[in-house]
Amino acid sequence: MAKTLVQRYETIVRLIRIFSGICGANIFNPAFKKNIITWIVIIFIYQYFVFTGYTLYVKIYIDKDRPSVLQVLCYLGSAVQGYCKLLNFLWNKDDIRYLIYELRDIYEKYDLKHADYRCCLEKNTNRVNRFIKFMATMHLVITITLIAVVPFYRVVFNERILIMQFLFPGVDPNTAYGYTIITTIHCICILFGSFGNFAADVCFFNIVSHVPLFRDLLRCKCQDLNEILEEERASEEEGFAEIELLLKDIFQWHQKYMRYITTVKENYFWVVLVEMGTVALSIASTLFCLILGKWPGGLTYLTYCFIMLYMYCDLGTIVEITNDGFIDSCYTEIIWYRLSIHQRKMLQMMLMMTQNTEGLTIGSVIPLTVNTGLQLTKSLYTMTMMLINFLE
Repeated sequence: MAKTLVQRYETIVRLIRIFSGICGANIFNPAFKKNIITWIVIIFIYQYFVFTGYTLYVKIYIDKDRPSVLQVLCYLGSAVQGYCKLLNFLWNKDDIRYLIYELRDIYEKYDLKHADYRCCLEKNTNRVNRFIKFMATMHLVITITLIAVVPFYRVVFNERILIMQFLFPGVDPNTAYGYTIITTIHCICILFGSFGNFAADVCFFNIVSHVPLFRDLLRCKCQDLNEILEEERASEEEGFAEIELLLKDIFQWHQKYMRYITTVKENYFWVVLVEMGTVALSIASTLFCLILGKWPGGLTYLTYCFIMLYMYCDLGTIVEITNDGFIDSCYTEIIWYRLSIHQRKMLQMMLMMTQNTEGLTIGSVIPLTVNTGLQLTKSLYTMTMMLINFLE
């Protein structure tokens, strides 16, 4: 038996619950409280910060290997991202739960409507599934590649290299035993950090990639309204009442979208800011390490950073396009000249609100769009060229 669209969405939510539960943050359970797994994850993250501080001390004051400090900062950026996303989950669990179950209510309601509505739901479900599959594949490939660099250099070049610049007190990486211990811990850190960021991003991408659903369903509602406006009974009392009802539904739908997008912006403000800031820092640091030839696995990590940069920028662009879609719907999707004067004023008020809807931003300063990602990439390219000229 084929799954309904509601069941397909619930499957996505079930996956997100499993991923977040492994990280100790299954906030989708209304009775959720911090458990032993939550505290273990938090302790591990704090330990990483402590040992990173120790590594920085060793590299700067003992080994005098200052270029390696940049490699330490690269992975530190990913750790800060994961920690910020975990705190965001725990602090804003009620709002995130509201966003997830608001979408479920939409699927439950409009899965019973005619084919156009179901087509919109199916299109958005497929979009989310593609996001999840791409993210899972990307994280798996990046993680395996980062770890595989170590045995590759050992077999091909007979050279010992570390996955991360991450040291432990009392463990000497220059000895066979110490090298094995540190490499094992590095592998665990890579696996742990990669899965944690993946789990948090899947939830965020599910929430934001459903934003176009509001625009698509609005168009269906406008189409239903136009069908009545084009009929002869539109001027009759029964037709007038039906038009009023559909217009009210359209206005309430726009208000629902405003609440949804405002909740997303408020709850993911710091996540977006930290993500973009640390990704920019990681890209700059990784480029410097690659130029100096200090990090064999740097190219893989650089690829990951660029993918995440443009994935987040793409989500911001999706929100921006959706906001423009609401404006276009007010102008072109409704046969407004067949509405009464009172109804036109209501539509005009909705149009004014759609024109003032803001998208996702980086620190309430820069819009989160692909254009911003391109500008950042150009700046990093310019900085890299200046650095190469300086080294020459």
